[in-house]
Amino acid sequence: MNAFLIERLGIELRTQLVGKRLNASFTTSQFDINLVFDSLALKISFFQGQAYFQTPHAEKLQKKNRLPVFRGLAELEVKEVLIYPYDRRFDMVLVNGHILAFYLYGKFSQITHYHNEVWQEAFPVKTSKVENYAQTHYSTDGKEIQDLKFLSAENKEVLENQSFDSKSDEEKRRLLIELKSAEIRGTLYVNKGEKKYTLDYSRGEENIAQFDHILVALDNHSRLYISHQVFTQIKNSHLSQLKKELNALGKKLKSAEKRLSELNRSSTYKEKADLLMANMWQIEKGTKKVTLTSFDGEKQVEIKLNELLTPQANAERYYKKGKNESKQRDFALKHLADIEAQYLAKEEEIEQFEKVENLKEIRKTAQTKALQKEVRLPYKSVQIDGYEVRIGKGAKDNDELLRYHTTKFDTWLHAKDVSGSHVIIRNPSGAKIALTTIEKVASIAAFYSKAKSEGLAAVIHTDRKYIRKPKGATPGLVKVDKEEVILVEPRYTVN
Repeated sequence: MNAFLIERLGIELRTQLVGKRLNASFTTSQFDINLVFDSLALKISFFQGQAYFQTPHAEKLQKKNRLPVFRGLAELEVKEVLIYPYDRRFDMVLVNGHILAFYLYGKFSQITHYHNEVWQEAFPVKTSKVENYAQTHYSTDGKEIQDLKFLSAENKEVLENQSFDSKSDEEKRRLLIELKSAEIRGTLYVNKGEKKYTLDYSRGEENIAQFDHILVALDNHSRLYISHQVFTQIKNSHLSQLKKELNALGKKLKSAEKRLSELNRSSTYKEKADLLMANMWQIEKGTKKVTLTSFDGEKQVEIKLNELLTPQANAERYYKKGKNESKQRDFALKHLADIEAQYLAKEEEIEQFEKVENLKEIRKTAQTKALQKEVRLPYKSVQIDGYEVRIGKGAKDNDELLRYHTTKFDTWLHAKDVSGSHVIIRNPSGAKIALTTIEKVASIAAFYSKAKSEGLAAVIHTDRKYIRKPKGATPGLVKVDKEEVILVEPRYTVN
């Protein structure tokens, strides 16, 4: 509010409150204060630092969680409302030396209680303390338009058209009094702007309402302004989060495209195996690496070898790796398609959310999203021979799987001496599990480990009760007190 509006408010409060008692003063939040008089209830909201006045019905004020403020003022009568022309302040003077000073200086706005001019308390509590009470007089003598900070842009334009700066001090005072008188008596308009609601002395392009009384105008403007600003803040916050999610999906999309491109560019394991078989005669045992010409003669293919194996054994090793290669490419294609679908869905979600126009729709959207969001589990679940098998998704997930999603009778499996997923066969009844089932699950445990590309892998299995987590151990690391080992081919087969 500018100085003219504040003076107009002070004058109207003087008319309504002098001779009336302050029956209650309380807050229900750190930024809202309620002053309840015999004939009027004032709710002052310090929103974004500035004060916004509303006049709700006293019976509709919040009944619960009231915290009293200005305790010493209950049942005291208002003697006077002091006005300070051209200053953004007025004082509410009560009996017995009590004063409520309304300092309405933008983001430093506050209401301060003085008793016999000694500071008592202020609201909001965390505002800068105005310790010394003083009645102020703002002088306009000798000042030019640029020095009169309380003027609006429209006010300045009016005075410039009257050559204010070239006038004498007496003429300046007269022009300011005329300007103030017009604004104090003028009609007030609540207008909807591009970004916020405004309270003006002229009708805007999108006028909501017009008022002759300042309290009614402030009440309507405050409700519209605060609700619209809260809506805008919440909407922008949600949009920002959605755009972060879109950005994260964009990074995943690039990563998935890069992975598929690498798989398509690289020489396949089968190609390497075929090249080794075709050039067996020129490869000596003990060689660590060999470079061979591709079958089309257009590139050189570098092949790493296990120096302890024969060329033929190395070729067989690559053939076995080749079995999983097509699965990796199929998985990469499916993964890319999934990410692309998620990215497009997120773009559509943002486009639809940008059209939301009120808080009710935002809350409805948020509730729908919350219902659709699935609870993330730390494991993947499959069925093997009638048993539920749980496969940990990562190191931290392995720990959570063991801690919260197993019983002591379950069977625990893990590839031996390499990192990988913890795998659980759920068996809360403690029944004996067939060896064939353990072998199938062991193959899955090997598949979800660093031994995935080996022909045979060692997998340990034991009852869950023999697994413990050492204090301070890194994620996924456990101590096995009793175990058995089984050799299996790493593969993911569910039947």
